[in-house]
Amino acid sequence: MLLRGTAIVSALTLLSRILGFVRDLLVARLLGASIFADAFFVAFRVPNLLRSIVAEGALTSAFVPVFSSALAKDSSEAFRSFRRILGFLLSMTLPMTALGIWFAEDVVDFLAPGFSQDTAKFQLCVSLTRIMMPYIACVSVIAMINSALNALHIFGASAWAQVTMNLVLIVGALAAITLSPETATYLLSWSVLVGGLVQIAAQLPACLRAGLSILPSFAIFGRDVAEVVRLMLPATLGASVYQLTIFIATLLASMLPAGSVSWLFYADRVAQFPMGIFSIALASVLLPALSAASATSDSAAFSRRLGDSLRFTSFIILPMALGIWSLALPITQALFERGAFTHESSLMTSYALQALALGLWASSCHSMLVRAFIARKDTLTPTLIGAASLAVTVIASLLLMGPIANPSGMIAQSLQGLQATLYELVPWRAEIGHRGLAAASSIAACTSLALVVLMYVFAVGPLPWRAFLGATARSGAAALLMAFVLRGMLPMIGDPLAACALGVPLGAGVYGLASLALGSPELRETLGVVRGLAKRRG
Repeated sequence: MLLRGTAIVSALTLLSRILGFVRDLLVARLLGASIFADAFFVAFRVPNLLRSIVAEGALTSAFVPVFSSALAKDSSEAFRSFRRILGFLLSMTLPMTALGIWFAEDVVDFLAPGFSQDTAKFQLCVSLTRIMMPYIACVSVIAMINSALNALHIFGASAWAQVTMNLVLIVGALAAITLSPETATYLLSWSVLVGGLVQIAAQLPACLRAGLSILPSFAIFGRDVAEVVRLMLPATLGASVYQLTIFIATLLASMLPAGSVSWLFYADRVAQFPMGIFSIALASVLLPALSAASATSDSAAFSRRLGDSLRFTSFIILPMALGIWSLALPITQALFERGAFTHESSLMTSYALQALALGLWASSCHSMLVRAFIARKDTLTPTLIGAASLAVTVIASLLLMGPIANPSGMIAQSLQGLQATLYELVPWRAEIGHRGLAAASSIAACTSLALVVLMYVFAVGPLPWRAFLGATARSGAAALLMAFVLRGMLPMIGDPLAACALGVPLGAGVYGLASLALGSPELRETLGVVRGLAKRRG
């Protein structure tokens, strides 16, 4: 069930990501790495930040174990619990949306203080933030619905909703092609809000099929809501830590040369492709599976499912990460280099992409292990690990980005002071701008993985080391061979589109053959799932 559910979600997510790349391609053509792009991406990050803290990051982490436990006892009561927790969610997000609109100037000044030096850029970002702020309520409802459907073994509804979101944004970008950059930016912002409403509508058929009512109940003082709140408190801190990491990266990027925010955004979009296609899909299926095993005290099933998730994370993510690292420049050129997106922007984006690719495997494995703690209703441990990761991110960023000049705002000035202290204490540092911020993210991902492994062994028990390390060794060797072949191929192909068109199947072929030669059981099991799904379709 774990692999089958992941395959369904991954297939729909692949379609969503392809449409997302089309969307990003159109946005890059319209706005490039201009002040309009920087303002749009920062404004879009504000509701996403709040959404991740309140909904996807905290509430759903607390909700899934509670909902799974209720399902194991009484499905009717579990459905009523869903409505009460949904009402609790809306009672949080709707006032938060109103406050975000009212204090938009303060929010933008806090998130991107470097923008205050350019009045037009700052005011544009404020206006876009006000337009997109209601998106937080829409996408929070979507996250709740998706969590409940996954627990009911109805997979893929959220990925399908994301497909519809990307279609709306593509239509908006196409409609903006003939408009001025400023007007196009406003149209894109309104498209985000419309897309959020369409996403909710896209989930309704699956809810009807499951018998799940999305009519919220505001009788929010039950035991289930209280338990969710209890679990939410440390989870909110954990999600806040993660979003604070993104906030600091955005803040520091806003004080680097113009375009840095956009270069990092585009690089992150590409780097997140394997995360979205596989890691997030697997994690969304894994959490209810682990929660169900924990609710029934089935430790053998718990360990087996976690071990399978880690094995297949290495099997899928390692070749994807090294493939992205090898083809970073042609990928960036093929996707974005047209219109206002110049060759220099492609180079800058590819540098950040390579740095981010180096942390993908660690980040994906960390995500699986965090689900194990959440399934056991332990949201404090991931929070503590997240706090340590934040400290590593900040320190590494300040050591790698170069000196902060002319900081604006108290936080920026505090970071400049911390950087000066680090320069005195640490003999080694670099000045590689936005690449340093991307590299700091990968360093923090590796640190987080090491910490979560140690905490799991200490608090839960031994990991299925033999299967996990065996899969990692086989996949790593095959992926390194693939990267060697791809890097040798690139000088022979000048056209970036041709390099991608040839490199992707060549890399997949080399990796598949190498895995076959190494006797990879993950390859055999994956082919078995694919054949099974094909028979079901037939």
